[in-house]
Amino acid sequence: MAEFQKAANLSSIKEGEVKGVKINSEEIALYRLGKDIFATANICTHEQCIISDDYLIDGQEVECNCHGSHFNIKTGKNTVPPAAEPLKTYKVKVEGDEVLIEV
Repeated sequence: MAEFQKAANLSSIKEGEVKGVKINSEEIALYRLGKDIFATANICTHEQCIISDDYLIDGQEVECNCHGSHFNIKTGKNTVPPAAEPLKTYKVKVEGDEVLIEV
């Protein structure tokens, strides 16, 4: 059964940056857009590169620096190949300064 677990403190996630965290055995990338936090898998679906080593593009996409794939951080959808599969997304809620992810 899925449950929400603490992933990070809100204050540790900087606007326009990607923060990698690990919950249980899942690698998760956290993104901050203003007051909103989004979470996707932290492993690119193309060649399993680490997404949090990369950066946001136009505020809503992340680019994998290994081969240039782009993903929408809200939906996980791949928007630029070579990746053909989307990133898994996670439900997020913020309670005070705690960012909780449903895993």
